[in-house]
Amino acid sequence: MEGMCEQFIAVIRAGYRVVLTHGNGPVVGNILFRMAKTAVELPPMPMDVCVAHSQGGIGYMLQQSLQNVLQRQGMASEVVALITQVEVDPRDPAFANPTKPVGRFLSRGDAALMTERFGWTFIEDASHGFRRVVPSPDPKRVLGIEALRSLIERDVIPIVAGGGGVPVARDASGRYRGVPAVIDKDLTSALVAGAIGAQHFVMLTAGDRVCLDFGKPTQRPLDLLCARDARRYLAEGQFPPGR
Repeated sequence: MEGMCEQFIAVIRAGYRVVLTHGNGPVVGNILFRMAKTAVELPPMPMDVCVAHSQGGIGYMLQQSLQNVLQRQGMASEVVALITQVEVDPRDPAFANPTKPVGRFLSRGDAALMTERFGWTFIEDASHGFRRVVPSPDPKRVLGIEALRSLIERDVIPIVAGGGGVPVARDASGRYRGVPAVIDKDLTSALVAGAIGAQHFVMLTAGDRVCLDFGKPTQRPLDLLCARDARRYLAEGQFPPGR
């Protein structure tokens, strides 16, 4: 992880104030699977707590790695990982239509067993097996933005919204409660960028490019993509849900 963090040094030296977000796959899926496997002996943590669990663990590793790199480079910037709550609409249709894949691929028999025991929903991947899917509601508001702004103003490097953030919703009394979902990390990251008025929004992935007709003989990469074309390709089904 420190090798990856080395890549941020040039950006920080150039005078940019950096805010980092990160995903949590396959970690959160593994945590959920572990909860199911140990449910007979220990009460399982709810899904929102599992997301917070993954957010804290990955954030800690990223925080420590980047802090070590900064220290080695003789740079005094501090790094702080925050557990971030993200508000969603409890009436979001996603709760009735799970699409977000989490965790490992299972055989048909194991998937059927998990469905029977825990009520999990699975989708089939022809080449890998069956994978659990969970609700992925749209993020509406990132909580703690003022605290985030304060850190940025003090040249602290924040790590926020890990894994899309911990999904919460208001109940009838106006109190926040965790909800069983995993929010898309890219949507939450964009929400964070807009809330703090970021000048640049950069998404780092393991893939070289976004492709049309992915996995087909007609697959072709996209070097540039405007918002209008992205919406058109989305409407054509080029970008499946939950991926």
